[in-house]
Amino acid sequence: MDLDNLKELWKELDETDLQPAVKRGPGPAVTSHNEEIAAILRKRSQNPIAKIKRNLGWELAIIIVLYTVTIYYYITAWHGKYWEIAVLLGIVGASFVVYYFRKSRLLKEMQLVENGVKENLELRLHTLEKYVRIYFVSGTVLTPVTYFVAGLILFFKSPSKTPDRMPAVMAHITGQDYFVLFTISGVALAIGGYFLNIWFVNRLYGRHINKLKSLLNQMEDVE
Repeated sequence: MDLDNLKELWKELDETDLQPAVKRGPGPAVTSHNEEIAAILRKRSQNPIAKIKRNLGWELAIIIVLYTVTIYYYITAWHGKYWEIAVLLGIVGASFVVYYFRKSRLLKEMQLVENGVKENLELRLHTLEKYVRIYFVSGTVLTPVTYFVAGLILFFKSPSKTPDRMPAVMAHITGQDYFVLFTISGVALAIGGYFLNIWFVNRLYGRHINKLKSLLNQMEDVE
């Protein structure tokens, strides 16, 4: 790979990023093209990882807010009649928090730049891809499953007549019409959620993983 072409491709780099790599300690400075390119690639490898961490952090914050509000709603609304939905959402939310901390720890390990940057990325990039696949499958499956389970809880626990202090709308969560509409909506949610999840996962993680793969290939070219 030509150093001038690499610099032209990455014009947004700071001037300090384009300085020749210098060997610390006693001995002559290292200024070869290959080592300078490798230093730039190491610098660039941190950018996709940082963006993945940022997206993961934002997603965690949104999940915590949405799930907390929804869980609180089902605990307090209708005198806690539908507490099972709150428990269901709590389990799903807790699973995501566990996923967040495991993935966040992996990303921190990927940012180690002291020695063996390429080997470190190669070792953990495969694990990161596995995490993203699990996330995609889980999101695709859990969304309709949670919807159907919550809907069935509403269906079987809602009374046929509106009791005192129960919102009138709840009286309609009975009968065949509700079940048919509920099923059609669930199928549409599953199909639409699948394609939305493809775009969402690629937007947050997939494109940055592809950039890391490209950087790894370029690191191999200069060795």
